[in-house]
Amino acid sequence: MTSVAPSHIERRPKPAFLIIPLIALLTLFSWSFASPVGSTPDEAFHLQSIWCAGGTPTPSCGDGPTPDTRSVADDLVDGSVCYANEPTRTPACQGEDFGDDLTQELETSSVGNFTGLYPPVFYFTMNLFTSDNLQLSVLAMRAFNSALFIGMVTLLFFLLPVQRRPTLLISFAATLVPLGIFLIASVNPSGWAIMSAGMLWIALLGFFETTGRRRVALGVFATVATVMGAGARADGAVYSVLAVAAVLVLQAERSRRFLLLAIVPVALSIVAALFFLSAGQSNAASTGLSLIRGGYSKYVLIVENFLNLPSLFVGVFGSWPLGWFDTPLPAIVPFAGTMTLGGLVLLGVGTSYARKTVAVLGGVVVLFLFPLVLLYQSDSRVGDQVQPRYILPILVILLGVILLQRNGGALRVNWVQALLFASALSISNAAALHANIRRYVRGVGIGGGNLDVGVEWWWDAGPSPMTVWVVGSLSFALVLLWLGFLWVRYSQANASNDLVTKSTIPVGHGRTRTS
Repeated sequence: MTSVAPSHIERRPKPAFLIIPLIALLTLFSWSFASPVGSTPDEAFHLQSIWCAGGTPTPSCGDGPTPDTRSVADDLVDGSVCYANEPTRTPACQGEDFGDDLTQELETSSVGNFTGLYPPVFYFTMNLFTSDNLQLSVLAMRAFNSALFIGMVTLLFFLLPVQRRPTLLISFAATLVPLGIFLIASVNPSGWAIMSAGMLWIALLGFFETTGRRRVALGVFATVATVMGAGARADGAVYSVLAVAAVLVLQAERSRRFLLLAIVPVALSIVAALFFLSAGQSNAASTGLSLIRGGYSKYVLIVENFLNLPSLFVGVFGSWPLGWFDTPLPAIVPFAGTMTLGGLVLLGVGTSYARKTVAVLGGVVVLFLFPLVLLYQSDSRVGDQVQPRYILPILVILLGVILLQRNGGALRVNWVQALLFASALSISNAAALHANIRRYVRGVGIGGGNLDVGVEWWWDAGPSPMTVWVVGSLSFALVLLWLGFLWVRYSQANASNDLVTKSTIPVGHGRTRTS
């Protein structure tokens, strides 16, 4: 079993540990403001599901003529219809009074979680923020999800052993720009699936490596993370089981202690499985995602899809457009993200050991097999049905495992490497955020760096588009610079620990001598 090396880094929180989460929150708030209601895939489905999740009729959602329909507000149905897949059109087409009063006009709809297609936890939670004003409610939900992510990461940071903390932050920072950060700061349940996967595996790792109250707290944290992921999407349960499997491989040993501790992750796997089986989405494993079959040959579905599968991986970093796939991003965005990931992978695999190798190879198999099976069952090619957001949670887990070190310490980097890491991701985030805001304020194809010029759509109140971009770009850059500093500092502490270990040679009878 891997043990965590002691650290010379002080454990008392410094002011930066409290200020940085607030700065990071500004980044997510900026992304929450960067797009209108209806901007994420299938948002009409999710909005209707949220407003109807309370279980009792409301002025915005009532019973429909059949059990699988509801009578819902028009704006919940038509939120993005006028601009989705129309990159030159802005949300100004929604009208000035869009979403102001959801009680006035209702229509019958079958587009929602009315038959249990998705697990209920995410929709029930978001329902707590609903009101008669659609735009204010959506902004409140986005702000809550952003604060939830930052709050949980901050809590987990302090619960984990000191040397595990950089791995938590780096695995998220290197994989979330731009798709992950766009989804977390939205009302799409994929955001919860990403949060859960990226935190669950390392919380369980810390559960095995700590004792006492900290272990109990990490066990409770892992339980919450499991319910979040599996309660948001059926595939969130799959990610939870993958996280548990990775940790059990890393920590397995022939001892009574391990068997007792393993009860918790095994129980969480059972909870995830129950959520999975209760959701209608679980049928996709056997029937696929598409009701219309493509009629492709087995060669296309297996060989060509395998060869083109990396399109999904780099799509996470921005090679696929955001939103309804109608917000193209500058080439620097996927270039910076992919290069950063590649550099981290090369650093991580250079310090492999047997259990880590098994866990990484297993993760790579799942990373390829999961989308290939979905594509095969859906009779679809890469580019249809299966989207990069479906494999992003797996990528977060896999990168985190790759970054692990045998002695439990942080992956070693120097100042140059850390600065390149921070610079690349800062540029990627700034470019992606600018492109995302520009697409909605004046449409794709109209250039100009000043986002406050030629504005066709923006929120009725709040900061200007340019202010949102500046705040979102600078805040993320500050967070990354701090993370780079922290990473180098922990690397140096880990090197110092190794030096002490190697220079202290046992000579018997409890005595040591220094070489």
